[in-house]
Amino acid sequence: MKRATISADIIASSSLSARELELLTQHIHSIFEEIQHYQKENNKGDIRMRLVAGDLIECLLFNPNDALRVALILKSGIKSFPTEEVLNYDLQTDKYRKLFETYGVRVAIGMGNMDIELADKNILKGEAITISGRYISEQKTSNKERVTIKNTLFFGSNNDYQNNIFQPVLSLLDTIFSKMTRKQSEIILWKLLGYSEQAIANKFEVSQSSVNQHSKNAGWTSIEEALVLFSTFDFR
Repeated sequence: MKRATISADIIASSSLSARELELLTQHIHSIFEEIQHYQKENNKGDIRMRLVAGDLIECLLFNPNDALRVALILKSGIKSFPTEEVLNYDLQTDKYRKLFETYGVRVAIGMGNMDIELADKNILKGEAITISGRYISEQKTSNKERVTIKNTLFFGSNNDYQNNIFQPVLSLLDTIFSKMTRKQSEIILWKLLGYSEQAIANKFEVSQSSVNQHSKNAGWTSIEEALVLFSTFDFR
């Protein structure tokens, strides 16, 4: 049976201060909790998530149709993390901090078989994690000496038909998310987690129309259409 995995690495994490890294770690674990809550409340499939070495996230999703939503929650959640204003960094470090603020995290979805018995022992082994992990590894290597990033959302499987559909979809979503402001990312995060616009408005003490406008400007309609396609697709 096909499973989905997500591999994700935080972009330019070394440019963050020790305090920011500590707060970001707490933020990521709170996102994990929100995802678990969403999965449970909506009767979604089981999911395993972990943060490795401070800047690498790995997820195993028993229902592959949940993968895009979880990937975009991680993307919007980390992109919405507020960095502190720092005046004493050199220009090179400042460039990398701007990369973090613009992109937040690279996220790759892998689709394929997984060894579930090993997963129960917190070991991820199988073709899905190999695929998603390879995407992240290749990006980290190819962009190591660069200050520009071309792509941050990836999809891969051993099925060319699936790749031909979802690689372009994630590329388009990548463009949408890279243009989001931090506030827009925050609004999209809570919409992805199933909150209504009124509930989000109450949370941030703003008007529902303000939330709606942020959603429209961020491209929520296109995001929602992509989620419907992915969540109803037959990955067998």
